[in-house]
Amino acid sequence: MATPTALFAGAIRVARSTPVRLALGLVALFSLVSVATLGVAYVQIRGNLVEQISATLDQHVAGFRVTDNPAALAALVAAEAVAADPESRIFVFIAPDGSSVGNARAEIRGTEVRLMPLEGGRKLGIDGYEHRIVPMAGGLLVVAESLEPTKELRETFLDLVALSLVPTILLSLASGVWLAAASARRVTRIETALGRLAEGDLTARVGGSDRGDDLSRIGIGIDRMAEAQEAATAALRQVSADIAHDLKTPVQRLALMLADLRDRLPEDGPEADLAARAAQEANRAVAVFQSLLQIAQIEGGSPKARFASVDLAAVLRTFTEIYEPAAEDSGHELRLAPLPEGPVLVTGDRNLLGQAVANLIENALRHTPAGSRIDISLARQAGRVVLTVADNGPGIPEAERNKVRRRLYRLERSRTTPGHGLGLALVDAIAQVHGADLTLADDAPGLRVRLTFPDPAACATKAPAR
Repeated sequence: MATPTALFAGAIRVARSTPVRLALGLVALFSLVSVATLGVAYVQIRGNLVEQISATLDQHVAGFRVTDNPAALAALVAAEAVAADPESRIFVFIAPDGSSVGNARAEIRGTEVRLMPLEGGRKLGIDGYEHRIVPMAGGLLVVAESLEPTKELRETFLDLVALSLVPTILLSLASGVWLAAASARRVTRIETALGRLAEGDLTARVGGSDRGDDLSRIGIGIDRMAEAQEAATAALRQVSADIAHDLKTPVQRLALMLADLRDRLPEDGPEADLAARAAQEANRAVAVFQSLLQIAQIEGGSPKARFASVDLAAVLRTFTEIYEPAAEDSGHELRLAPLPEGPVLVTGDRNLLGQAVANLIENALRHTPAGSRIDISLARQAGRVVLTVADNGPGIPEAERNKVRRRLYRLERSRTTPGHGLGLALVDAIAQVHGADLTLADDAPGLRVRLTFPDPAACATKAPAR
């Protein structure tokens, strides 16, 4: 079950994805166009409505111009006022003597008018009025029309936005997020496959169905490239293995013949020394071929058939004891840190794990000067088993640490020391077949090599291999 942190990270990833950004951009553009269109329509309709209100006011004013008699005009205004609702329309006539008739009271200050309800009369509208103040029959005629229709128009447009534009935006966003999540899953598969390919796992594939879109074409292209690379690498490995296999036997015979020749020559002659050095080089070539063949077998996955539960602590104790005499002879200090209590189990091949430990110790002995210290440790960290071999020698430059895993690659300063550049390559192959991570780091000074094995809980109930 996904943790809240993982869900949050996934949500952030989807939010930052290109489909979501495109969806947000399209929604923003659609919203802007829709709001602008509705705004223009609202302004035009409201303008027309205000013009209609003004025209109605002018018509009412024109209707009262039929008389210039104050009493007659007051009677007309009183008749219209009785029939009119002051919330919608107001008629007031202020006679020359200051008396007032109508359905409201009016206080005039210049061009402005203050409208108030009559005592005991009906209330006025709350949305304001458009009005006309016209001198007529010696007095002032006030005609006002409520602006409530403009408010209703505004509310209608707001309802239109709320009931049409907002759901459309939310639906568009939801669709964009859904499409983005689907695309994000496909992009994640592509990124995962590319990451595995970059780490050397040529079996990685994007997979998925061909939907005919750009992501499908990219995935198919990556899979084709990976298949071609895997086939080319497999062919190269097979050629290397075939060459090593075909040359191993004749070189072994050559080494035996050179050893026989050395034994037949006088020991104090230069010929015997030359034959001995030739036999040594032949044996070195045999070791190279043997290592290449072993790496090819490991990469083929055949050792997995022999996997069992192995006590890595026992393996370290055994090989530390084996190499202690050699370390003393070469002036090195080989130390095994206190091991965890009880067996430390990993799933694997005991012989291969032992060879990996042996190669790491031999590399440290070979590439560090006399007086150097070599520390071996084993620990459980976060449910994983970590094996470390560290020294205080010259170390390996950071730019070279990935290169030394290659077959036959040697540092420039190491070319004068014994070896054939396959030690760490073999350790790397053993680590990969065991699902372990091999890391090389600076030990300040020196080199720290760490093998991190996967969670051994699955093999905790098995007995250690003997």
